[in-house]
Amino acid sequence: MKKLIFLLLLAVSLQLQAADKKEFTYHDASQMTIVNKAQVGGKPFSRLDLEKYPKIMDPKVNDRIRVYLNHPTGMAVKFKTNSNVIKAKWETKDTINRVNQTANATKGLDLYIKDKDGKWKFAGIGSAKYIGGKHATTLVSDLAPGMKECLIYLPLFMDLKKLEIGVEKGSKIEYKGGFERSPLVAIGSSFTHGAASSRTGMPWPAQLSRRLGVNVANLGTSGLQKLEPFYADIIADTDADMFIFDTFSNPSAQEIRERLIPFVKIIRQKHPVTPLVFLQTFERSNSNFDLKKRKFEADKKAAAVEMINKVMANDPNVYFLNPGLYAGEDTDNTADGIHPSDWGYHNAVDNMAPKIMKIMKKYNIKAAE
Repeated sequence: MKKLIFLLLLAVSLQLQAADKKEFTYHDASQMTIVNKAQVGGKPFSRLDLEKYPKIMDPKVNDRIRVYLNHPTGMAVKFKTNSNVIKAKWETKDTINRVNQTANATKGLDLYIKDKDGKWKFAGIGSAKYIGGKHATTLVSDLAPGMKECLIYLPLFMDLKKLEIGVEKGSKIEYKGGFERSPLVAIGSSFTHGAASSRTGMPWPAQLSRRLGVNVANLGTSGLQKLEPFYADIIADTDADMFIFDTFSNPSAQEIRERLIPFVKIIRQKHPVTPLVFLQTFERSNSNFDLKKRKFEADKKAAAVEMINKVMANDPNVYFLNPGLYAGEDTDNTADGIHPSDWGYHNAVDNMAPKIMKIMKKYNIKAAE
């Protein structure tokens, strides 16, 4: 019996050693199909070509806006492979400076694979080093035979300098390359950017994209979207079928009253009838008992209702979802009292997806081919 157990253990050990000795070929992900990007141009793993927008490049503008829009937040690379194992090697900056963010969300990767019903399902995570900018990992192994359609979400809060996808030597890997248009574009605050998400595929625009089966570009800039005109310039310059705005989360009530109508007017110069969907902001749990915070949030929401009603009175293609970013009734649905957890973002998508889908049908908006 002991001899039999020894032989079995030896066989398993040899199999594991053989698996470790598999050879892999690595492919430059910048040459793969890039999805959930708002505009063509710029660096492959950057959301925008910022040189097109001199107002943003102005030194007087908060430089974090430039930093954030260089991140690949929400973007993903798409390919097909019949490899039994999928690996990744990538390079980012080596800093982690967000107290409510995991390293995996800040500079990691998220792998989804399309199942037989055509739905994207989580398949594996690209764990990033907490300290250091060079990362390597096995995303998934022991896959079933046959071609699999794969989607890898890129880091949320870090520049991505390089990404290579590894597959078993001799296996197939297929991709079109280039840019896949996003019919929907989301713009907004840290809630849109994905602050406090545990993984790169969990911000609400990414969850909404998988739920609706349509590409959704993410132009969230954490803490910085306050209805400034240059954000409207970006939207005016973007080719999309619908824009979704989380624009009532960061500005004060006074800023909403002063800026919303001019903001929409800029967009309408280039997109006269494109549906513009505005979301009421989240209920922040940190205002449950803090009276000052509670008043500030209530004033913002009241200003949002007041001003969006004025806009909608003169524009039949503007919509207001209230509740919009709705994390649910549970006061434990945030990571830090402000930003929703993955569950909070999931609840928000549960609330908005059927409403967005209804508007999409009205305007005959379909998924990108």
